[in-house]
Amino acid sequence: MRLIVENRFALLGLVLIALTALFGVAVATRSVGAAPGGAESPDTAPVQSSMRMCPPPQGDDRASQAAAFAVGPDEGGSGGRLSAVENSADAPEVGEPAEAGQLWSADTGGSDRHTVVSARGAAAAGLEVAQTTVGEDGAYATEVRCAEPGISTWFAAPGGTALEELRLLLANPDGDQATANVDVYIADGPVYSEETRGIAVEPHGGTEVQLTDLVQGSRTAVVHVRTNSGRVAASLFADRGGSGQDWVPPTAEPARTHVIPAVPPGGGTKHLLVAAPGDRAVTAQVRLYTDDGRVEHKSLADLSVPPAAGAFLSLEGLMGDKAAAAVVEADGPVVAGVATTRDDGDDTAYSAAAEPLQGPLDGRAVVPANPEGTASRLVFTALERPATAVVTPVAEDGSADGEALRTEIGADRTATAELPAPDGAHAFIVRIQGDVPVYAGRVLTQESGGETATSVQPLVPAPAEVALPAVEDSLTALVE
Repeated sequence: MRLIVENRFALLGLVLIALTALFGVAVATRSVGAAPGGAESPDTAPVQSSMRMCPPPQGDDRASQAAAFAVGPDEGGSGGRLSAVENSADAPEVGEPAEAGQLWSADTGGSDRHTVVSARGAAAAGLEVAQTTVGEDGAYATEVRCAEPGISTWFAAPGGTALEELRLLLANPDGDQATANVDVYIADGPVYSEETRGIAVEPHGGTEVQLTDLVQGSRTAVVHVRTNSGRVAASLFADRGGSGQDWVPPTAEPARTHVIPAVPPGGGTKHLLVAAPGDRAVTAQVRLYTDDGRVEHKSLADLSVPPAAGAFLSLEGLMGDKAAAAVVEADGPVVAGVATTRDDGDDTAYSAAAEPLQGPLDGRAVVPANPEGTASRLVFTALERPATAVVTPVAEDGSADGEALRTEIGADRTATAELPAPDGAHAFIVRIQGDVPVYAGRVLTQESGGETATSVQPLVPAPAEVALPAVEDSLTALVE
């Protein structure tokens, strides 16, 4: 035995024999359905926890509400727990807890800190949380999807001299300090200040970063929030005064292709905002889809975007008064969004690039309640193949509240569905039939005194389960 131990080659042989035996046992006892070289289909795991952070409402004398709904596991069932607290050291509760399948809402009008909504178990499956603010004495509407804390968030934001303020709100839900940097790309290139570097966000604290001076000379501004340590929830608020205030929804991270759904109907200016954060110039091709199909125009071809800078393209003359989706295809990674200003130059809304609703895991979205006195419409776009969207109203106890609404979406077309306004608390579940990718968004409006205020949010998948990474049953995987 001593000779074997002293002989390193003999010892290596023993190790290889042991590993080979262990590998054989693993192969013999692997799960049914796992084929040599990989699983036949990806396994899934239920969503067990989720956290969202709603920023403090902006503006005075307005009513704000945070609303959430968790569909629960696909096989049904209830339980779990959804609750909310103020993002502070003592963390006082906000509203009453709820279970999966139950609507949750809380008055956040008096909040001056972020509201942390946490869900565990079945109450985390298919969860969506949003906060709306509406006018009490006039038309005013903003909606923000309560952010998930993370390490990277992108926004396609407006600029220009009419912008009074562009402020970034950061919140840290954890017990350790987070540190963030903010990169801003305008038409002339990247800009920064001392306030956008090394931003310390205290444990269970928040901070505001003023970006106004950096972007006022440019019609487009793309903002990237990234952390050096920890994680933050990032929300961006654009203020043009009056009802021209709204949250800018996060947009998809840099990629060569983006789809921006729910560019709202109506008159006014509509600007496509595109930035290339890389170190080389990019050329982008743009396509627009309305209910009449694809819009053809020479101005949509060959949009030039300088390196580490932004560009914009006017869309209003191309869309008319129709709702639309914009597709951006570039020869390099870009970030994109759309800024809309109504005819009176006051009301604004922002659309962002989003992932499609598609497939058994990601083919469903949740639309939290719209406040009393407001209206909602859903804007769907299907590319290449026709699709069907089914929208089910949900009552306070989670039961279906009326008949489901079916919307047929033609190939390469945009379709709009006006949502009913049920009495009392409600939400909507959106399901896409089949495996056709559909891009969608909610347009929220409030009318008062002949004026209309609008806010737009893309619909994102609300999965009850997530796919697990594939595992190869190889000796290499076993040793690693």
